[in-house]
Amino acid sequence: MSGRGRSKQQLAAEVMNSLIRLNKERIRANGATLRPHDLTPQQVWLLAELPEDGGAPIGTLADAMQCHSSNVTGMVDRLEARGLVRRQPDTSDRRVKLVALTSEGQRLRGRMMQIARRPPDVLMERLDTEQLQTLSELLAQACAGLEPPHDPKA
Repeated sequence: MSGRGRSKQQLAAEVMNSLIRLNKERIRANGATLRPHDLTPQQVWLLAELPEDGGAPIGTLADAMQCHSSNVTGMVDRLEARGLVRRQPDTSDRRVKLVALTSEGQRLRGRMMQIARRPPDVLMERLDTEQLQTLSELLAQACAGLEPPHDPKA
């Protein structure tokens, strides 16, 4: 497929559309594996955003997840009821409650991160090793200098 006749903006938009489609496929494919654990992709994302030790304020989690804090509060309520997270006081500001992983939450997060990081099968099926290497290098170049993704030790 040639880029002829399309502007740089149009080509970049096509790239983003393809990345969104691949991510949707990843979420769809991983959904069946997540279902037995009764977790939504957003709840897995919340677990992934929590630090290994200590905790994070709901507002910080909402910013990282790009949603309203009321959405995060609801997710925290459900995860707390399951014993995966707990609310604890912030020692530096008694008005703030931190959300922290429980030991069960840490164990489950490790399993969920393995599932969530699985690439969609279409990448393996439709691209050979050389194509994947090229794609990886191009995406790394596009991401150079951006904030690195949160990578919990799972």
